[in-house]
Amino acid sequence: MTSTLSAGEVAGATASGATRDEIAAMVLQHRVEQFYYAEARLIDERDFAAWLDLFTDDVRYLVPIHRNVAADEFTDALGDSGLAHFDDDKAVLTRRVTRMGSGLAWTEDPPSIQRHLVTNVQVSPRDDGELDVHSCFQVHRYRLDREVEVFTGARRDRLRRDNAEHRQGFVIAARTVYLDHTTVLANNLNLFL
Repeated sequence: MTSTLSAGEVAGATASGATRDEIAAMVLQHRVEQFYYAEARLIDERDFAAWLDLFTDDVRYLVPIHRNVAADEFTDALGDSGLAHFDDDKAVLTRRVTRMGSGLAWTEDPPSIQRHLVTNVQVSPRDDGELDVHSCFQVHRYRLDREVEVFTGARRDRLRRDNAEHRQGFVIAARTVYLDHTTVLANNLNLFL
């Protein structure tokens, strides 16, 4: 995706008081948000192979277990035991995606309907050219007309720029998902966040 502003749009924005750096930040913000919306759509439409292609070969996809602790004990780390719902590299993500399409994932037969919402996207450029991105999400999963589950939380991603058109200009080099739930009441976590 090459979303660029015309000379007239830049002139209009700068005439209204926005600097070139502010305009560049707004364009970057828009591009990152569009990347996340496209990623959510891939999952919702069950195009897991295309979703997997959004991750680098050296990715770490981490979903630590959230614990209820006193405020002075809180940490973003994996906790006392280093436990996580998921701590996947690209090979494990590939196996999970392959399983979802194999017909052997009985928890997805029939397939659930999922809707991923992404919001509160905040982009911070890094000195190495990558981006630190914080976002919030809400995932609704419906199955068999009687199973309704909602997952909420925050994500911290590290994005790298990528020139492949189908990737919307970015790839995910690292993702940490912080579920708001201390106890996950869902029958399974056979989904991507």
